[in-house]
Amino acid sequence: MTTTSTTTAMIATGPLGTAPAPREPGSPILEAEGLAAAHKPRSPMRDADGLVVGHKPGSPILDASGLAVGRAGAPVLAGIALAIAPGERIALVGANGSGKTTLLRALAGLDRLLAGTIRWEGAALPTGADRVRTVGVLFQGEVGSRFTVRELVGLGLGLDGPASAAAQRQVDAAIAWAQLAALADRSCAALSGGELQRALLARAVVAGPRAVVLDEPTNHLDPAGRAMVHALLDRLRGRVAVIVATHELELAATCDRIALLHGGRLAALGTPGEVLTPAQLAAALGVQIRRLDDPDGGPPLFRVIAARTASQEAA
Repeated sequence: MTTTSTTTAMIATGPLGTAPAPREPGSPILEAEGLAAAHKPRSPMRDADGLVVGHKPGSPILDASGLAVGRAGAPVLAGIALAIAPGERIALVGANGSGKTTLLRALAGLDRLLAGTIRWEGAALPTGADRVRTVGVLFQGEVGSRFTVRELVGLGLGLDGPASAAAQRQVDAAIAWAQLAALADRSCAALSGGELQRALLARAVVAGPRAVVLDEPTNHLDPAGRAMVHALLDRLRGRVAVIVATHELELAATCDRIALLHGGRLAALGTPGEVLTPAQLAAALGVQIRRLDDPDGGPPLFRVIAARTASQEAA
């Protein structure tokens, strides 16, 4: 099984889940884009607005408390408390090894918690097709596979059987949303890096989840590829919560809030203006950074000046 198919199978079933039963898809996200509506989800656990029954409007879509996460039983982060509102965009920023991917995997239900609780819309993360309608995923390291673009995106529906005509229309809508219609039948192994990232992003949103977790979605992309991913994320703003781990500070600056990870903990949490300061970035990333504010009001730019010296680290 490829990395791509393994990730998709895990997000549909969870570490201890069972294979999902066939379900008819529907995607309020893509319907809001005006692309193509299959039909509404028929889950008995959701109301007409796509909200889980019993979930109070205005309450967090995700509420994590007292989290300790790690790999092979060794903690990487501890004491994490994070509540994310519907439609909010939040960035996880930190140095390599700070726990960004580990935290994302735990939030998406792919790894066990060492401590703490995570509630999605006031309940445990479901399994099967209801899981992919709750959270979609894109993790770094997924490579081009034998799947065509259409097959790859279809995996995001979490179906355990042949796709219906309505499901195929939903897949085609997601492919068009990602501006990949002309490449729908091309092998993913023949895609450029930017094209593959957009196909993976389409897979993450095709089921109409309430949130997506994205691990370095612009990593290794050229400026044009980054701009296209930024544009797709902007089209999700306010409709779906986005939790993105990134080293791209310009992308982080477009988020509603920043969670800065350092020293095995949540070192800072706040707006980009509050968190993305030269002092806090130097402490967490180990480099001196100059922040250049856009006089036209756009997101700031960040320039790396120099690595912090040993004496600066000691201070």
